[in-house]
Amino acid sequence: MNVVTISGARASGTCRAASHRPLRWLAGAALVLAAGTAQAQCSVSATGLGFAGYDVFTATHNDSSATITVSCSEATGYSLALSSAHGSPQQPLLSSSDDTLDYRLHQDAARSLVWGEGSFSLSGNTDGTQEHTVYGRIPAGQNVRVGNYTDTITVTLEF
Repeated sequence: MNVVTISGARASGTCRAASHRPLRWLAGAALVLAAGTAQAQCSVSATGLGFAGYDVFTATHNDSSATITVSCSEATGYSLALSSAHGSPQQPLLSSSDDTLDYRLHQDAARSLVWGEGSFSLSGNTDGTQEHTVYGRIPAGQNVRVGNYTDTITVTLEF
């Protein structure tokens, strides 16, 4: 298993996974050796998730989205996990110096599949580039102070 982790609004990481096998003396060892040197290369990048201004008097949820891009040089299975600097994966918090604001990260546009809950972890397989949309929602009805609210989301790619 190899892990690439990125953190912040915009970041990228690269990891190289090599297959290491013990060398054995055989006739035609050069052919066997060449077959054992395959390498998988994967990277992950993400755009920032920026919400519009939150109005405590509006009964409408505040929605936004971001994109996570996974790129692999050969067919590689992977899984993605998200974590929040201020809260749990299922209950992240936007934080200001005076208050916190609940929000959620979802895997679907209907915002019914929360990242990190039960069997809703995201996995895939690619030999090129695959994009995944992260759907964010700040639920309506939160009584918070005026201010700038931020969180750092860490994206972890395991392959």
